[in-house]
Amino acid sequence: MSLPAFAQVALNLPVGDAFDYAVPPELRGRLRPGLRVRVPFRHRQLVGYCVRLLDTPSIEPARLKPILDLVDAEPLVDAAMLELTRWVADYYGCAWGEALEAALPGGVRRQTTSRTIQIVEPALEGAALRAAIAGLPPRLRKRAALLDTLASCPDEELTPSQLAELAGCSLSVVHAARKAGQVRYRSKLVAEHPVDDVVPEPPKEIELTDEQQHALALIGERRRAGFGVVLLHGVTGSGKTEVYLRAIADALAEGKRALVLVPEISLTPQTIRRFKARFARIAVLHSHLTPGQRTEQWRAIQRGEAQVVIGPRSAVFAPVQDLGIVVVDEEHENTYKQEEPAPRYHARDVAIVRAQRAGALVVLGSATPSLESFHNARRGRYAYVVLGHRVLGLRMPPVEVVDMTDELQEAKRWCFLSRRLEALTRQTLESGAQVMLFLNRRGFSTLVFCPRCQHALRCPRCQVPMVYHRRRGIALCHYCGEHQPPSGICPACKVGQMRHFGVGTERVEDEIARKFPNYPLARMDTDTTRGRATHQRLLDRFRSGEARILIGTQMIAKGLDFPQVTLVGVISADTALYLPDFRAAERTFQLVEQVAGRAGRGLLGGRVVVQTTNPHHLSIVCAARHDYRLFAETELDLRRELGYPPFGHLLRVVVAGPSRDAAAGRCRELAERLHALPEAAAAFEILGPVECPLASLQGRSRWQLLVKAPERRGVRVATRTLRPHAGVAGKLQVTLDVDPVSML
Repeated sequence: MSLPAFAQVALNLPVGDAFDYAVPPELRGRLRPGLRVRVPFRHRQLVGYCVRLLDTPSIEPARLKPILDLVDAEPLVDAAMLELTRWVADYYGCAWGEALEAALPGGVRRQTTSRTIQIVEPALEGAALRAAIAGLPPRLRKRAALLDTLASCPDEELTPSQLAELAGCSLSVVHAARKAGQVRYRSKLVAEHPVDDVVPEPPKEIELTDEQQHALALIGERRRAGFGVVLLHGVTGSGKTEVYLRAIADALAEGKRALVLVPEISLTPQTIRRFKARFARIAVLHSHLTPGQRTEQWRAIQRGEAQVVIGPRSAVFAPVQDLGIVVVDEEHENTYKQEEPAPRYHARDVAIVRAQRAGALVVLGSATPSLESFHNARRGRYAYVVLGHRVLGLRMPPVEVVDMTDELQEAKRWCFLSRRLEALTRQTLESGAQVMLFLNRRGFSTLVFCPRCQHALRCPRCQVPMVYHRRRGIALCHYCGEHQPPSGICPACKVGQMRHFGVGTERVEDEIARKFPNYPLARMDTDTTRGRATHQRLLDRFRSGEARILIGTQMIAKGLDFPQVTLVGVISADTALYLPDFRAAERTFQLVEQVAGRAGRGLLGGRVVVQTTNPHHLSIVCAARHDYRLFAETELDLRRELGYPPFGHLLRVVVAGPSRDAAAGRCRELAERLHALPEAAAAFEILGPVECPLASLQGRSRWQLLVKAPERRGVRVATRTLRPHAGVAGKLQVTLDVDPVSML
């Protein structure tokens, strides 16, 4: 029997799908699907993935170029992962090679095994460093910003790439500073197995509640029946994690393995502690590992050495064999959706497809399930089980809503901290308990503005207001990283003084430190958690009681368990409420309810204060009552009327270009292509084209259209029609986003 003489190779390019190549005689018999190969493509050589062996190519054999050589001795992806990535490419409208790249950590692709990382340190200290920064000429402003960033993070251990990201510059700026003798690199050896550094929770006897026992029995019954999805709807503090642990233990006892997805890297250490106390062989995959650690963890999973794999979104592609159960914790979180680059997949949905192909069970857990998941449960597509009570008989914390409009009128002054929240904070701290304050905005002030001429400091590339970060002394664009020193005099009228309006977590930190100087605090947002271990250090400070107040963004709203927290304050519940997005109310309800759930998780009880200018909005009212069902059913009725998910399906098409006219023109062309389809009128509705709410981003104008279809088929038709036009063509970029979660 002759060996296949041709193969299909998927390349990490936003064009085509898989390309036919000839297999040279010396590679026949060695080449297998899943191996990486080096191939000629146009005028260069690229590494791609062999996805199929062919007896007959799709074009004339004489026109085919030969595969040059093999990159790997053994396949990096097996047949099941090839099938899964094929589905991802088809469903999300990207190239197969792009989906395969997403499935493999960078360290694995580069065969990185080193456990040494480089840490950047200032070569100068104190006044000498400040003098060096001040002495840099204007043309080196990026280097000045880099050195200033490094000086403002004395306790962080930042790699060159992390420092560059934090400072909003390229790696070349870090290298130039090193060459100039302004910074130096220090090598640091990290643990081979990142789990080794984590101390497991002390063992304790836990008696399941009746609700937990019922949930565990249902999950076990469904898992033994094969593929299925269970929505575990448990209020905060109801013991969902204990149900996960026991359900996984049951699966492992039958020779199966488990995959656990968490929405944030910050939750990974806490999850590892709990899982390490129960299971001997666990592995983790996330971006804060070194490339060498990621490679070793991935290889250990591939070899079958790990029983349980834990990680955020990208871990859905971990090479787990004999998969028996997949847990998606906090399944409602938007962080499960990949935004950039392609594929723009949703890890929850990919997990369900993967489990279906493996005959495994999926457990979706949340205190505030997405309306899509809740709707699927109501229709009977998912099994539905409720944990309606907290463990140990603890009660849900009472929620007090403070109308900040009334506060302004009564106090005759504006302050982000209401008198009620300030008084309760003082009372809580004096009692020896802890306080969490939540605000989903980082920085010091959100608007730098001239009252005289109404000029606002805007990003020159994105045209959005820049946020003042006082610690770093810069005004920063949170979309592209552009930054500049804030000026005292208005650059427009040259007379007025620039004033700072709005509030971010940095300003909250300053004000709370001023009002409560005797109580140490910690701030947790992306500005304070850039280092590899900073998440854990901050959480450990708070857990140990060293810090009495924790201030943070949405990363403190998810899954954290601090029994000494008896007061949670939501500084502003309105940050997401007025966004031009049909999910704005849902996100507001979820965020407020999740933050409120951090209070009263111990025997001390707790309470929640929610500050808002819209106290009668459904999402605020329902969150204050802990009434998920009322919110969900009311919101679903509205979605049904408008045809939005889960009663319809969406494709968002975004065109970015050098000018408004160019982007708008291309967007109209794409809309016309869709309108020209014979089945268009029956299959979908086209909204737009219109300018994006973020009309300019990174110096490029942005236009969008929205395809809304009552059936999945309509989005599939539109995606396949536009797929050949996606990607970069000249100065225009077309992005396809199936099932979008952001409308900005």
